[in-house]
Amino acid sequence: MKAIGIVGSPRKNGNVDRLVQEVLDGAEEAGYEITKYNLNDLSYSGCQACDYCKSHENCKIDDDLSGLLEEIREADAVVFGSPIYFLLFSGQFKLMVDRMYSFIDPGFRSSLAPGKKAVIVTSQGNPDLPALEKAADDFAEVLRFLGFEVAEIIRMENGGAPDAVLERKDLLDKAKSAGLAL
Repeated sequence: MKAIGIVGSPRKNGNVDRLVQEVLDGAEEAGYEITKYNLNDLSYSGCQACDYCKSHENCKIDDDLSGLLEEIREADAVVFGSPIYFLLFSGQFKLMVDRMYSFIDPGFRSSLAPGKKAVIVTSQGNPDLPALEKAADDFAEVLRFLGFEVAEIIRMENGGAPDAVLERKDLLDKAKSAGLAL
C-alpha cells in the first residue's frame, strides 16, 4: 500500500507540513509506504486548457508536477495539505488542483481507480474556524467526484505562527489517528 502527502505551504516544517507528516507517520505505522512532496520545491505551471488529457492518459505539460500526478494515480491514499490564504488554498496548491483536471475523461468521469482514500489538512491564521471551512469542503467534493473517499478533514485555526501546531496536541493526535485509520 502506498500513501503520499502533498504540502501546498511554502513553510517547511510549518503547521501544514507537520500535520501532513503526522498523518503520513500514522499511515506508515499502519503499513503504508510513504512519500511526501512539497509543492514549493517543484517547478510547474497551471493547466493550459489544451484538452490534450481528454485524448491521452495524462497532461501534455512535462514538468515536476507530471510525476506527482502519476504518484496520485498510483497511490492508495493521499494527504492533501494547504494553508488558507484569503479564503482559498495557496497558489501552489491551486495550480496542482487545476492540473488534476487531467484525471477527468472525455465523458466527464474520473479516470482514477475507485477506492482511494484522502485526508485534507488546512491551517489558517484566523481564529474563527467556521469562517474559512469552505475551501476544504469544496475540495472534498472535487475529491469525491474523482472517486476518493475523504476519510478526514483536519482544520487548524490560529495557525499564523509557523510552529503553532506544536501546542495543539489534539490536532497532532487527530492527524496521527487519521493516518493509522487509512
